Amino acid sequence: MNRSTTHIFFCAIAFFLFSVLAGCGKNADGPKLITVSGKITLNGEPLPEGDIIFRPADGQGHAYAGKIQAGTYSIETEVGKKKVEIKSMRDVPGKTTEDNPGEVVNVREQIVPTKYNSESTLEIAINEGGADSADFTLEGDPPQPQK
Repeated sequence: MNRSTTHIFFCAIAFFLFSVLAGCGKNADGPKLITVSGKITLNGEPLPEGDIIFRPADGQGHAYAGKIQAGTYSIETEVGKKKVEIKSMRDVPGKTTEDNPGEVVNVREQIVPTKYNSESTLEIAINEGGADSADFTLEGDPPQPQK
């Protein structure tokens, strides 16, 4: 090996060792997650489909999201106080749009009142021991479309 090849070789080894050692002490598994599941109804009926999002109530940290199917959900999230957002869209009968030229798609609208999604008032406290179940009973009319 010539001198420049030897230098490159040792630099590569040093970089590799630094990368490995820098990772030591970190929790490779990430934060402890708690499974929360439950039922969601809107005006007494199971919410057919949608999304549920748990955001840290203090705005610091990660948000966790899950799917709602046939009025049920299951989501993994970190412990702490969470703001809950629930969203569900449906096709508007007889309305389509062609936002992308040549691509006709159904117009969709939010069916969950804004007080449960974009302006959510829902909160839940996730404890270390886990929350076996958290049901959400939603009431109200869908938001009115913007004109």
